[in-house]
Amino acid sequence: MNQYNLSKGKQQKKVNLILTPLKLETSLYVKNQYFENSSYYQRSSPRTILPQFTPQKKKAQISFQESKNSPQSSLITSFKVRPRNFHQEKVQFQNNLIKVQSRLIPDDSFRFKAKYAVRTRKGVQLGNASKVNQDAYVCCAKIENNECIHLFAICDGHGELGHLVSGLIKTQLPILVSKNKMMLERNSSQGLMIIIQGLSDMLQQSHIDISFSGSTLVIVYVQNNKIYCANLGDSRAILLSREDKWKMKPLSRDHKPSCKDEADRILANGGRIDPLMNSLGLFVGPLRVWTNQNVPGLAMTRSLGDEIAHSVGVSDKPEILQFDLERSDKVIVLGSDGLFEFLSDDQIINCISPYYDTSNIEGACNQLLLSACNSWMQKCNSLIDDITFIVLFLTY
Repeated sequence: MNQYNLSKGKQQKKVNLILTPLKLETSLYVKNQYFENSSYYQRSSPRTILPQFTPQKKKAQISFQESKNSPQSSLITSFKVRPRNFHQEKVQFQNNLIKVQSRLIPDDSFRFKAKYAVRTRKGVQLGNASKVNQDAYVCCAKIENNECIHLFAICDGHGELGHLVSGLIKTQLPILVSKNKMMLERNSSQGLMIIIQGLSDMLQQSHIDISFSGSTLVIVYVQNNKIYCANLGDSRAILLSREDKWKMKPLSRDHKPSCKDEADRILANGGRIDPLMNSLGLFVGPLRVWTNQNVPGLAMTRSLGDEIAHSVGVSDKPEILQFDLERSDKVIVLGSDGLFEFLSDDQIINCISPYYDTSNIEGACNQLLLSACNSWMQKCNSLIDDITFIVLFLTY
């Protein structure tokens, strides 16, 4: 795992490093699809690849005329500028604005009941009997005594002091939620942004040495018929729905160096993206973020803390996604990467779905934890990551 020897002087920090990655992961030789025609590698995973959530570009005011002799739409022979109808654009803008406003305002008549349970389990690392659980969770249920307003969070610490970082988040997040509850209700995305920025500021001002330590953070805020998910790193939130059959939908995406938009930001800030190099000079494991001093080898592109990694583009700004809650949506799961590492979508559904109709949420959590631990033992034998998750059962 992380074997950093840190000594902190009054004037400056002296850092003596054994170059090992911040997150210990299985070393596999799988070509990375992002870097074409290169020797980069990333670890394969049975998990479903989440969408990139690339924002839609504005439609250009140019009408292209395609070549009639070419079947490919990308071959353009000429173009002409289409005159703009400013009145029509104004009307369309107003219509879109009304739609956006109506979508952002939660429907107070949409009622549901939420039942939740939590599991957290310290991992196992060969040769490290004193290992601590660096995961943490936060449950702020029934905010303002409203049964339809809830906030839940999972954070996964990494680095030598990662447990202190996740511990600070666990302590301070409920306080910030209480201070900003009015903003959360009126403008949920802005409220989540303010809360997470507050956590980042607290870490900067704390006694914790965050040079090479940090934490992921995934937050799910539910208000009536709206779900807001704010994410930093590779902890994850998912939604299970049932109509004809059970289906899974991601509420967040992992922030990894293999994501093109994330990698572009790192490279633009002078960072380097490479897997870990082993003693034979071969790249192994997933892509990681490095400075020109060959540190820290962080396997994610957004986090709280990680001062050195942030100097080359790792971000503390969350990605916030919004969803409409439907009556077919039955279960929400938040978890650290220890839960999702080796479990497929179908395995997660099979662990939870048999317990939903009987409202046996404790049974669902027990089965999910058992399956996650067994999958680690099968894949890694003597290594199990910290596993923490929150399960919500929704009824209408």
